[in-house]
Amino acid sequence: MAEKGIIEHPELLKLGEPLPPGNPHGISVHLPTWEDTLGWAKRDPRVVDTMKTGYPRFFIPRVVERLADRLLEHFTQIHSHSDSGFDLKNKHALIVSTGHHALMCRHFFRQKFDPASDQKVTFPILIAHWDGTISAVREHEHDLPTIKAQPPPPPPPPLGQEDIFLVPYPTNMFPFAKSFWQHTGFGISSRRATYWMDSAPFFFQSTPPTSTSSDHQPNPPTPTPFDESTTTTALSLLRTRLAKSYSSLPSAPVSPSDIFLYPTGMSSTAALSTAIKSLVLSTSTPSDPPRIPSVALFGFLYVDTLKLLSVLLGFHLHLFPYSTPLSSLSESLESGDLQIDLLVTEFPGNPLMQSPDVSCLYEMSRRHGFALVVDDTVGGTGANVNVLGRCDAVVSSLTKMVSGGCDVMGGCLVLNPEGGRYAMLKGMLEGGNDPMEGNGNANGEVDEREEKKRDSGYADDLNGEAEGEETKEEVKGETTSKQEGAQRREEERAWFPADIAVMERNSRDFVHRVRKASANAEWLVHNLLRPHASVQEVYYPKGSSTEDIYEQFRVKPTDESPEEEGGYGFLVSIKFLTPAKARAFYDAMAVAKGPSLGTNFTLCCAYTLLAHYRELEWAAEFGVVEDLVRISVGLEEKEWLGERVSRALKAAGECDE
Repeated sequence: MAEKGIIEHPELLKLGEPLPPGNPHGISVHLPTWEDTLGWAKRDPRVVDTMKTGYPRFFIPRVVERLADRLLEHFTQIHSHSDSGFDLKNKHALIVSTGHHALMCRHFFRQKFDPASDQKVTFPILIAHWDGTISAVREHEHDLPTIKAQPPPPPPPPLGQEDIFLVPYPTNMFPFAKSFWQHTGFGISSRRATYWMDSAPFFFQSTPPTSTSSDHQPNPPTPTPFDESTTTTALSLLRTRLAKSYSSLPSAPVSPSDIFLYPTGMSSTAALSTAIKSLVLSTSTPSDPPRIPSVALFGFLYVDTLKLLSVLLGFHLHLFPYSTPLSSLSESLESGDLQIDLLVTEFPGNPLMQSPDVSCLYEMSRRHGFALVVDDTVGGTGANVNVLGRCDAVVSSLTKMVSGGCDVMGGCLVLNPEGGRYAMLKGMLEGGNDPMEGNGNANGEVDEREEKKRDSGYADDLNGEAEGEETKEEVKGETTSKQEGAQRREEERAWFPADIAVMERNSRDFVHRVRKASANAEWLVHNLLRPHASVQEVYYPKGSSTEDIYEQFRVKPTDESPEEEGGYGFLVSIKFLTPAKARAFYDAMAVAKGPSLGTNFTLCCAYTLLAHYRELEWAAEFGVVEDLVRISVGLEEKEWLGERVSRALKAAGECDE
């Protein structure tokens, strides 16, 4: 097998083994049987305790948990002979890469903490510095968090040695901490945590850094240097690569400066949604009644997107299944019964692979003044379909087929250069300009000076009450739109350099891989899955009721690029005649099995159990049944795939339950 990254003998994998095998940064985990998947969904110790890793948003990497414990222990040790004012007994901590994310986490914990409990709990933020000192950001007991404008920051630390931010919480609030980690994608990566654990010098000192002792280990570790120019080049290559992918017809050419990169797909969605929320709120005047931005989700969107927008970002939520007639949606908008600021959809949708009419939705958005955002991860991040010309922005998870290696996280958002909100959104995302001031000239072109702001250095550290720091100006309550823009620039630069390097290397041939995997999937659907008697329905764009819509946006060959042609996707979902047949198929399928999609190797999962176990009835209302089997088809040869799928179908056919 010539393709990279495949697993030749997945039948030898064990429960809990990382995917890819042996990779400490693998972002999936092998769940070989249906019962194993159910055990993971129920958090059965038999399964959870064997897991060496997991999908990083579903499963906090163990190295991140160890780092949090070490840092809390270190902070306690520093203050062992003084009163720090913080009780860290029976506390865990989440670790995030930016101050803005730490503030959001603290606010979320406050919302979830039960004030009627007997516990007296505050939620400080601890800023861990590479030299081992830790600044504590206190919390007012009877006031909103106070945000203070800091003096100009000192030169940034060496790349990779930036501050990280801990938000301690009582151990009984772990479910809420896990929820924040999962729904936002704000947590630090396993590579950043490993770098700290292996290289932060204070971990190898016999006394805390505040001591005068010089008793060190003879050979403290020497951190691997990260070169600024190398990292900048890698980011530039990624932007250029993605811009080329999104410059196919029917969309207009895309500049690399229209591509914004983030550590995870969910954090890119959060950044764009926050920018849109800021634009909405900026139109209000002090005399206006309080305004709650409103979002519509069209189709069956991922539950993390739903909870990010509603629970964490405070949007009022409207849900519309794919079966909703667009004429009905239009009538609600025309009558004023429905007023929204943002509509989010997927093209095609995961897991039922339906393609919404984004042309019609975009016309509605322009007529009624809301922003339209499309998640095209399943569409191949521009390689198979290109919907950018029919929305304000696209968000996509680079973790999936752009990487393909299943060993690094990343996300992007792409602005439509011909979209009506292009200049305002670009200004917010680049430099935090006041949205009412815009960020361009009369033709919507962005000023060259604004382009340079993007690479002018790291944003300020957390604007808080860090002990020992002098402050000049105090602004209470919500941050201004300019501050929010600066925070988003900080978020984009929070991607760890080692992760950037892996993503750049993995992504060099992503268009080829998307299309080969898509050709494999189409072959399986046509030759094996749809014809089989045990299969009730196969969800795949080609042959679906919305194939004509998908076809409108499928990348087609041109005279300039005759070899460029998008496929119908690498993702397939299957509904069997009975739940027992689904389980028999899954158990007999001799491929890697676990969460995620868009991997170079074929990856099968019991989708609904993994993603929606706690809302099975709700998912079923959208047609996502409990026993749905999803296959992310990989790069293996067709004969290899056909033999394994045929064997699993035979097991399903022989199941009489």
